[in-house]
Amino acid sequence: MGLTFSVITDEVSGDLAAGIAFAREQGLRQVDIRSIGGRNFMSLEAAEQKAVAGQLRDAGLSIGCLATPLLKWSAPGRSAGSAGDQFGFDARGRSTQDIYEAAFEAAAILGTADLRIFSYLIYPQFQLADLEEPYGALLRLAERHGCTLHVENEPVCNILSVGDLDQLMQAWKHPRLKALLDIGNARHAGSPTSAEEIARVMPFVDMAHFKDYSATQKGYVAMGEGDIPYAALMAPVLSESRRRDIVLTIETHVPDDQPGATRRSLAGLRRLAGAM
Repeated sequence: MGLTFSVITDEVSGDLAAGIAFAREQGLRQVDIRSIGGRNFMSLEAAEQKAVAGQLRDAGLSIGCLATPLLKWSAPGRSAGSAGDQFGFDARGRSTQDIYEAAFEAAAILGTADLRIFSYLIYPQFQLADLEEPYGALLRLAERHGCTLHVENEPVCNILSVGDLDQLMQAWKHPRLKALLDIGNARHAGSPTSAEEIARVMPFVDMAHFKDYSATQKGYVAMGEGDIPYAALMAPVLSESRRRDIVLTIETHVPDDQPGATRRSLAGLRRLAGAM
């Protein structure tokens, strides 16, 4: 039981070696993987994926989660107002089912059983029932491979608030479908959350992303440098960590100061967790 701190390596640098060096400097035991050198991990050839996995293994780092772009695209027959950032993902002409299967193959190469997914880019009249077909297909693969899917609330996707996450989890209650809590994303989406709302979704949360948001700067900033009242929101997260392991991952989203903002964010998150 307790907290594990992590970071998405491309939030430090597109250069994997720099991400690894940062993790070791900060005493991290695990990292999340999304893109390498501007290319999404799922767009790399198998040999390249294995080389990345070898570098991480040699550095003594485990992989907490493969941050896939699954369902961060338009739903069939629907048009979306925003494309979102797929972090260098290239479908390479593959069918949706082939992409699904490739995600689990990539996770196996990295040695992780945890994959991040989304909920389609926002469109009018979205209903949770719209996710039955894609989530059903992904959960069947998750069961076959012994994996868990973590749905992140994302500003450009249909599940964008913490309340949306809670409704999704309550509707599905599948042991292999979890909520990937992102308080910063909810704030950016114009749906700030509360400690009470976080407490309701925490039983479904194994990992959470952390970033801060500044209305003045109209963008993400390092943890503790924005408007989000994390001191008032962290109690449910830390309370749950006394019962089981929770992974806290820095996803800075500050492109003009990646290593600096990520370093300050990790320090801020550690201080906050230690003070409560």
